[in-house]
Amino acid sequence: MAEKKGVLKSFRPVFWLVILFEFFERGSYYGVMSILSVYLTDILHFAKEDVGLIKSTIQPLLYFLPIITGALADRFGYRKTLLVAFTLLGTGYALTSQMTTYSGVFLALCVMGLGAGAFKPIISGTIARVTDRSNSTIGFGIYYWSINLGAFLFPLILVPFLKGSLGWKWVMVAAALGTGAMILPTLFLYREPASEPEKEAAERASLIQTLANAFEIIYSPVVLLLHAARRKGWIAAMVGAGALVLVVGAVFQYTAPRQATVAVPGRAVRVGESLLEVSVTRNMTAPEPWTVQRAVGEPPHTRLTVFRPEEALGELDRILPTLDMAGLDSGELQRLVAAGSRPVRIRLEEGYGSSPGTVITRGPELVVIQLDDVDRYRALRGRILAGLHAVPELAALPASVVDDLASRAATRPFLVPFIALLLLMAVVALTLQPRYRRAPAGNRLWYLAGTVAAGGAVLWLLPGLSLFARLVSSIIYLTVLSIYLMDFEDLDRYRDHWRFLLLIFLYSGFWVLYFQMFDSVLWYVQAYVDASSLNHAINGLLGAVGVGAIFHFDVEHVTVINAGTIILLQLLVSSIVRKTRALPTMITGIAFGTAGMAMLAISTGIWVFMAGIIVFSIGEMTAHPKFISYVGQIAPRDRVATYMGYIFLYGVIGSSIGGVLGANLYVHWVDQLNRPRVLWLIFASIGVLTILSLVLYNRFVHRPEGEEAA
Repeated sequence: MAEKKGVLKSFRPVFWLVILFEFFERGSYYGVMSILSVYLTDILHFAKEDVGLIKSTIQPLLYFLPIITGALADRFGYRKTLLVAFTLLGTGYALTSQMTTYSGVFLALCVMGLGAGAFKPIISGTIARVTDRSNSTIGFGIYYWSINLGAFLFPLILVPFLKGSLGWKWVMVAAALGTGAMILPTLFLYREPASEPEKEAAERASLIQTLANAFEIIYSPVVLLLHAARRKGWIAAMVGAGALVLVVGAVFQYTAPRQATVAVPGRAVRVGESLLEVSVTRNMTAPEPWTVQRAVGEPPHTRLTVFRPEEALGELDRILPTLDMAGLDSGELQRLVAAGSRPVRIRLEEGYGSSPGTVITRGPELVVIQLDDVDRYRALRGRILAGLHAVPELAALPASVVDDLASRAATRPFLVPFIALLLLMAVVALTLQPRYRRAPAGNRLWYLAGTVAAGGAVLWLLPGLSLFARLVSSIIYLTVLSIYLMDFEDLDRYRDHWRFLLLIFLYSGFWVLYFQMFDSVLWYVQAYVDASSLNHAINGLLGAVGVGAIFHFDVEHVTVINAGTIILLQLLVSSIVRKTRALPTMITGIAFGTAGMAMLAISTGIWVFMAGIIVFSIGEMTAHPKFISYVGQIAPRDRVATYMGYIFLYGVIGSSIGGVLGANLYVHWVDQLNRPRVLWLIFASIGVLTILSLVLYNRFVHRPEGEEAA
C-alpha cells in the first residue's frame, strides 16, 4: 500500500489535468456511442448497413488522424493541438444533435472525428512524457480507469435522464458542452510536458519534414520490400507477381457489375380496400409486444409492428380488433407475422445485355431489379417502382428505399484499386527518391508535381466514385510525397518500424471484437436479451432501501457494464501485471476477451450476457493499458506523440473491419436467419486467430532483448 501511495505521489499536476480531460472527452464520446447505432436506426430510420458505413468511416478517421496530429503536436506544441481538438469536438457533437439527414449526420460526425483524432495522441503523449518505467504501467492504468469512469457515469446516469426527459438529441448536446468546456482549463492550466531540448529538436524540423517523419513508419514495409527485391532476384519475382495479382484484382473489382441489396422488414397485403403491412422488428426492451399505426393515403395504410413475435402470436385475438379489418382472420394474421420475420430482399444489379428496368421475382424473399446500366435508374424510376409495387409483399414499399438502393449501387467499389494505386505510386516514389535528392532545388518540384498529377488523374477522372471517396483517397494519397524526404540509410530503423506496424496489425484483431460493443451487441441486446429478471432484482433492491426510482435495462447499459468492471478492477489488474512482459500479458488479456465473446453464444439470458461482457472487460483491461505503456516506453523522446499516434491504428483496422463486418453478419445471421449464436462464435474465432498470430509473432518476430519490464 505504501508503495502504491508513493507511485501516486510521483505524478506531476499536468498528469492529473489530462486525466480530467480524458474523463470528459471519453464520457462524452461513449455517452453518444452507447445510443448512436440505435438512434440512427430507430429514431432517424437509417438502414443498419448504412449505419455500419458511417461507423466504419468515422471511427477509422478518428483513429487514423493521430498519426498526423501526433507529429504536428510534437512540432507545434501539445497545448495548441488540444485547443483545436476541443473546438472541433464541441462543434461536431452540437451539429450531430441538429442534423436529421444521412449526409448531415455523416458530415457532423466527421467534424467530431477530426476533433477526437487531434485529441487522442496528446493525452497518451503527455502521460508518456511525464512517466518513466517505475510508474508507467500504473499511470496508464489510471488513464484507462478514467476513460471508463466517464464511460460508466455518462451512460448510466446522464444518457437515460436526457433521453427520457428531453429527447435523444440532448445526449449529443451534453457531449458538446462537456468537451467544449475543456477549452478553459486548457488555456489557463495546461503546461507543455516536453523539456526544452526536446522542444528545440522538434522545432528544428520543417512542417513538411515533420509530416514526412510521421509517415516514415507506415511506409517502412514498402521500403524494406523494395530494398530486398533489389538484392535478390527471387524476391523481386515474388514482388512482381504480387503486384500483378493486385493490379488484376483492382481492375476486376472496379469493372465488375455493380449491385446493392436492401432488406425490407415488412410484408404488405391488401385486405378489402385497405393495405396492411406487417413487420417484425425484434425488440425485447419495447414497452409493448406490438404496436399499430395508421397512415393517411390511398388506399388506407395500416402498419402492425411486432416487437416480440412469441408474445404477439399469443395475443392475436386482441390484435385483430385493433386492426379493424373485415375479412382478416387469426390464421391469416398468424401467417403474416411468421412471414414478417423473414425480410424481403431487393437487389439492384447491373446485367449486361438485359432488358432495361426489368423486375424479376426469384422467390418470395428476393426481388431482383436488373438494369443494363445502373446509372439509368433515374430515367426508368417510374417503371421500376410500379413493378415493385406489383409484387404483393412490397405493395407498401417507400420510393426512398429504392432511391437509396440505386444510389449505393451506382458507386463503384474502390478499396482494392486505391490500395493498388497507393502501393504502385509508393514504389515509383522510392525508385525516384535518389534522383530527387541529387536534383537541384528548382527541379525537385517537378518530381512532386508529377507524382501528384499521376495519382490525381486516376482519383479525379475515374468515373463512378463518390465525392467522399475521392476526397479521402486524395488526402491519404498525398502521404506518398513524404517518401521523397525520407532517409533510407538506416535500414535497422525501418526493420523496427515494420515490427511495430506488424504488432499493431495483429493486435487489431481483438479490436474487431471490441467495436461490436457499439453496433451488433447493442442491436442484439435490444432484440434478444430479456432483462426482466435483472430489472425485477434491482427494483426489488431499490424498493427495499426506500428508493422509489424504477430501473429499466436498456442498450446504453452495455457500456456501463464494460466500464463499471474496469473501474472496479483496473488498478488491481495494473498492479498485478506491473512487472510482467508486454506480449504475454496482451495474449492473456485477448484470451479473456475471446472467452467473453464466446459466452454470448451460450444463452440470450441477461445474466449470461452480463457475465460475457464482464469477462471481455477483464481481458480488455489486461491487454490494452499494457500495450499503450509498452509503446510509450520504446518511443524516441522527441517523437513520443508521433509513436503514440500510431498505436491508434488498431482502431483504424478494428473499427473499419468491425463496423462493416458486424453489420453485415448481423443482418445475415440474426435479422434474416435468427441465429445469433453463430454470430458470436464467428467473432470468437477471430479472437482465437488473433491469439495464435501474436503467439507466432512473439516466437519468431519479436526481439525480447528490446523489451524491458515497464
